[in-house]
Amino acid sequence: MATLNQALVLALESNPKESYVIAAETLLRLLDNIIREPQNVKYRTVRIDNPSIREKLLSVDGMRQLMLAIGFIESNGTLTVPSNVLLANLRRYREFIYERKELIKNPPKEKEIKTISSVTCTASSNSTAATTPSSTNIPQAPAAEKSKPEMVLQPSGSSAGGLLQPTEALCVIKSSRPFLVRIEFPKVIPGNNTLLRQLELLSDQVMQYEDEQLLASGKNLIPIDTLTTKAKSKLTQWQRLLASKEAADKSKEPSERDLILEELTAWFRADFFTWVNALPCTVCGNEKTQLVRSTVEDGVRVEVYRCCGQLRHFYRYNDVEKLLHTRRGRCGEWANCFTFLCRCLGYDARYVFSTGDHVWTEVWSERRERWIHVDPCENVLDAPLMYEHGWRKDITYVFGFARDDVQDVTWRYTNDHQRLLQRRRQGGACSEQALLDTIAKLRTKRRAGLNCTPEQLSSLRKRTIDECLELLANAGRVPTAAEREGRSSGSLEWRLQRGEQQTNTRYMFIPTVEEVQAKQFNIRYCCATDCYERFLKGASNRVNERIMEKSNGWESRQYVSRNIFRKEELDWKMVYLARTEGTDEATIEWNFDFSVQGLRVKQIELRFGQETYEGAKVELYYIKSDGSQSQALSSLCECGKFTLQARLSGGKSWQHAQLFRQSKSATDEYPFEMNIVLM
Repeated sequence: MATLNQALVLALESNPKESYVIAAETLLRLLDNIIREPQNVKYRTVRIDNPSIREKLLSVDGMRQLMLAIGFIESNGTLTVPSNVLLANLRRYREFIYERKELIKNPPKEKEIKTISSVTCTASSNSTAATTPSSTNIPQAPAAEKSKPEMVLQPSGSSAGGLLQPTEALCVIKSSRPFLVRIEFPKVIPGNNTLLRQLELLSDQVMQYEDEQLLASGKNLIPIDTLTTKAKSKLTQWQRLLASKEAADKSKEPSERDLILEELTAWFRADFFTWVNALPCTVCGNEKTQLVRSTVEDGVRVEVYRCCGQLRHFYRYNDVEKLLHTRRGRCGEWANCFTFLCRCLGYDARYVFSTGDHVWTEVWSERRERWIHVDPCENVLDAPLMYEHGWRKDITYVFGFARDDVQDVTWRYTNDHQRLLQRRRQGGACSEQALLDTIAKLRTKRRAGLNCTPEQLSSLRKRTIDECLELLANAGRVPTAAEREGRSSGSLEWRLQRGEQQTNTRYMFIPTVEEVQAKQFNIRYCCATDCYERFLKGASNRVNERIMEKSNGWESRQYVSRNIFRKEELDWKMVYLARTEGTDEATIEWNFDFSVQGLRVKQIELRFGQETYEGAKVELYYIKSDGSQSQALSSLCECGKFTLQARLSGGKSWQHAQLFRQSKSATDEYPFEMNIVLM
């Protein structure tokens, strides 16, 4: 099978951005047509003199060479893909071209891009890339071997000319060996037991992280300076908090390394990786496209979605090199990529697999001398009982895989060890003795490949023994509030802010001259954009309406709030206001004063979106200047000054009472809107 020539794809990016994007999208349409209808001959041939092909496609430097590499043949004024060109090859080119096009067309936020100020990159075959110097306070990655850069190209939109200056370079994400070679090891587990064989496969798979060239590529994607600055600020908060308490336990003070891990987790979830439920339709934008089948291509599981007569393919990559390009997936892809990035920063990290259909990470904390549970999908740290007590899952098998260890960590994720043993016996996946023997063999296999000194092996054995004692001591442990919530951060913010948090903006809505003249007042808020709009109505609906003011941030136009924050659900792509995690109630108020101009409410309309679950409540109160309050909107008629107050309480968790819930894509919808006619 033909190999993918990434260099030719990357070479296209030296063209101006607009031309590059148009050409790439044109080529993608050609490939999509062939892949969708491989028997349709007309899709396999394009005429070179076709104005659209000549101007949009072939005018771009390097495009003709790339098309020939893909499999097109130039003959008699046409470019044709013969029927003997494998569709799998077309799909691989199609996916890589699409990934690169998306990165150029919609580049990551500035903080996602790490420039390599200390790397010298040239086109010479003898050039080498030096690793960047690191602060001694930053977790160190394993020393990377000096390696030749595959290609450093000028990103589209920059000045013309071949290669970049060193300070502008973006390293190509590249491993030194193919994925299957990186995870190829002699098998030591005999027999056909499905669970035990899976353990060996997963143990081998995490060894892909140890590719020095790929580690260097991954490290350069992490905004370590930003994360370190935030961690230092957080450490200062901790120190002040502990200093304010008499006889405070200084051992509770986290290390800077632990706080960088918290920041890495938050950054990964918010800015780096994207959750995929289904591939959205490129025609109608439908985000709930139908899964029509799952297939396997070149060893990769592929989900095929259909909408508007088109098929889209979602490749479930296990290769972390691919994931650094796509940056999307579900918990498997999330944990795989996040565990690798932890290794890039020098953490001892485990890929944690549960037979309960979830995956996450564990990271060794030098300060705490134990493994810390990290779930990047939820931005949760150190809340291992969350799955059993928050998600209500039955835990049966959980395993941690690292470059030097394999461990049965199930006992960390349940505090009822007797019931756990009952589930295992009833399930019959394997005997406890067979499981112990398998783990011992895999642990020996991993450590034998490290060339450890006797001192290092002794340290690893001690860590294993200490962990076993810790796991046994977990029986009967009372779950924390974070673990009972089902969803929480478990981060420093949660621990520092679980008390009441009050925000006093003290903003008061007073009518402007134009509003006084028009005898109307209108305000609305979109949670998706987190923006208020103050406007004058037109003749009907939004016709001729005029926006007078925009204000960013839900708190910017509130009067006062307590225990309120704006929640973004990156997996479900929803957003809303809710109670701060760990609090039982919350309030938010908006203040209006029309009496300054001698005006009163003649007519009022209010849209106030709210969602409640599990017995939670959202109560609205209209409070007049004399202190009287009512839950009837009509009580505001002929009122000149009032406060709108929302109270959130009840339910089994903080997110069970929500204000202004909407899709993140609903940027033209306003779940909070107030329209007042004045007199």
